[in-house]
Amino acid sequence: MATAFRPGRSGETPEDILGHACALVRLCGQDAAIALVLLAVVAVGTVTRIAAGAPGAVALALLPVLAGACAVSAAFAVRSRLTLVSVLEEVRRRTSSPLDPGVPWAPHGATDVLDTRIRDTELRRLLSAAHRCGELAWQALAWAVATSVLFLFWTLAAAMTGGG
Repeated sequence: MATAFRPGRSGETPEDILGHACALVRLCGQDAAIALVLLAVVAVGTVTRIAAGAPGAVALALLPVLAGACAVSAAFAVRSRLTLVSVLEEVRRRTSSPLDPGVPWAPHGATDVLDTRIRDTELRRLLSAAHRCGELAWQALAWAVATSVLFLFWTLAAAMTGGG
């Protein structure tokens, strides 16, 4: 049975919670990058195979399935990134932080410490978003791997039924 993660409980510091969220975001980025590399390899392989000669009727019939799996994977990767950017923007807006983390000026009230309740709420939102982004990136990677397997079958079908 899974239990809810609550910032500020069990002796965890806000830095620990933020570190956990950052680690999840890094993993999310790695998963999405691997998925996009796999999709790029599939796209290049597909275009190269089609350029070599007509792949045949069976391979052409399977091409929409391959394209659909590619699109699903890419959509999950994009949703992961958009979810993260959206949540970060909301948290920064609510805490009066600059939208660009590289901005050299301090936000209004930066000398004031955030109320513990507000800080914990915002950290909980960030951690929740990091978990959601991780799930979306994992889905993107899973679909990219499935697309790669479909590409292998498509290549075999193209070789067996087509020219070149």
